[in-house]
Amino acid sequence: MCGIAGIVNFEQPDAGREFMPAMLEVMRHRGPDGSGMYSDDNVVFGHVRLSIIDLAGSKQPLCNEDKSIWVTFNGEIYNYKHLRENLLAKGHLFRTKGDTETLVHLYEEYGADMVDHLQGMFAFAIWDTRCKKLLLARDRIGIKPLYYCKKEKSLLFASEPKAIIAHPNVEPRLNRQVLWHYLTYRTIPAPQTLFEGIQKLKPGHVLTITPQATNIRQYWDIPLHSEKLINNFNHKSDGALIDQAERLLFKCVERRLISDVPLGAFLSGGVDSSLIVAMMSKLTDSPVRTYSVGFDNFSSSETPYADIVAKKFATDHHELILAESCFAEHLEELTWMRDSPLSEPADIPLHLLSKMASKDVKLLLSGEGCDELFAGYPKYAFDRFAPLVGFLPQQAVSFAIDKLSPGMRRVEIALRSLSETAPADRWAQWFSPFTPYEKQALLGGIEVSENPTAEYVRAKQVCSSLDAMLYADCKLWLPENLLDRGDRMTMAASVEGRVPFLDHEFIEYAFALPVNAKIRKFDRKWLIKQVALRHLPRDIVYRKKVGFAIPLAQWFCGQLKNMCYDRICGKKSFLTDFFSASQLRTILDEHSSLRKDNSHKIWTLLGLSIWADVACKKSKISPRSNSIEVLNGGINERTSKSLR
Repeated sequence: MCGIAGIVNFEQPDAGREFMPAMLEVMRHRGPDGSGMYSDDNVVFGHVRLSIIDLAGSKQPLCNEDKSIWVTFNGEIYNYKHLRENLLAKGHLFRTKGDTETLVHLYEEYGADMVDHLQGMFAFAIWDTRCKKLLLARDRIGIKPLYYCKKEKSLLFASEPKAIIAHPNVEPRLNRQVLWHYLTYRTIPAPQTLFEGIQKLKPGHVLTITPQATNIRQYWDIPLHSEKLINNFNHKSDGALIDQAERLLFKCVERRLISDVPLGAFLSGGVDSSLIVAMMSKLTDSPVRTYSVGFDNFSSSETPYADIVAKKFATDHHELILAESCFAEHLEELTWMRDSPLSEPADIPLHLLSKMASKDVKLLLSGEGCDELFAGYPKYAFDRFAPLVGFLPQQAVSFAIDKLSPGMRRVEIALRSLSETAPADRWAQWFSPFTPYEKQALLGGIEVSENPTAEYVRAKQVCSSLDAMLYADCKLWLPENLLDRGDRMTMAASVEGRVPFLDHEFIEYAFALPVNAKIRKFDRKWLIKQVALRHLPRDIVYRKKVGFAIPLAQWFCGQLKNMCYDRICGKKSFLTDFFSASQLRTILDEHSSLRKDNSHKIWTLLGLSIWADVACKKSKISPRSNSIEVLNGGINERTSKSLR
């Protein structure tokens, strides 16, 4: 796991080598074990390394035998040993034992189609010196990030926007056109970002650039099967379905145990992470290191459930207990690491737990992604009732919502979402803290672009409504929120996160299953729970999902109240330049007077304000000295210079 960066310029020699040290320095957390550069007349590659495989070798940027193909790579290729054997049989020569070198030889053999052969999580750049072609690629589901920016005659790319902003020719400016989407999703759907001019390469896409053209193409998509194909599973008994799912998941977990460093697992005590730990315990000889987070004086905590699982499998278990004060203390620091507003309060405990675990391990497995594949959230079960709620007059729905108590925010979201008749509007509303009317009131006359969810509603034409909804969430919510959070908060602690449920073979399998393998009546994640019952106590499998039950509502009325007013609608607030000041104050006043629970609205606005203060100012990139290994045409030299 690493951080990558690069600059390509076909018209000017020395494409910007002097700026690469600054670009790498701001990503040092992603790769504290080493760094390197390569440059020629048209390109400069940079890399910071977190050593996981082939610790002594595989330094990057890395090249083939004749130094005509160079790569800078972030991620893990789980099938690299199999690929290596095939490439050796075709006559390719290897100098290292890691997965990185596989990429340059795979490119030699297949060109841009090399991505079809990869199994893993990745974001990488390949420079072909022979035809002056740059290839950027991102993994199928978006586990690893990759950003790029076209600036004058150059294209810059990096694992994080802050590295691009470290280039002196890039000025960080707010992309005002995406504010509507931010208020809907609490993040920005790819390819756009909150930074004007900086884009994300979409999952499952490759970008190629030559002196003649720039091209982006999709190389993989979640396969959406017709009902006829899905029905092929119907002849199988429940037992056969459970057997197959268990075998596949064991295989996915086993792939992610490849490592030359100590590893462990996040353990919340929920069914997903607990099942991963159960399988790890059966696949390893030594006790699994597990890590859980709890809360001091919070209304609920998952640590007792995690303790049950840890004792059952005799794991080497560690707990982190957080106090309320830690949340406000880390808001600015982690916003800087995230390069965007913290979309969920859970971002903070995830990072602090990763930081604690980094003392023992360099990588952690998690249960992320299972809910989006097997319909784990309540909305998936209730969305079927949309036609019934949509049949009601809007006045009746509004009347029912007005009568709800302030503590029934989830019921309000459900009623508002289910009353939307268009699937794209309904599915987007499940995420949104704000109604369309509230967004209009906040933003005034800003032009509203198309709902990004609408791009994926086409799935509804070829499969069930449930699978279409899952498909849209795997395209938006999963990569833009959960996976981005997972990458940033773990890598900020110099820890690699791995997600067995999101093996692309397992994703394809999940979307080929019939609906009743995911939801039976109101039993969500039915098939995964049946697999889990073979390994875990029933009380763990069927316990109520708690999550990070952080008391935002109380905090925003109490100890964080003044900060919220100052940050959101104070005289120096960034938000008042773009949002209605009266609407901002109304949201805060309603909450502080206990008339409404606006905690998620406040969190969304507060995060944006902090992001503007912290991550959108180049002055926050502090000048520091750095020593980087430079690979210039194969000649090693040591340089040490000021970053600015």
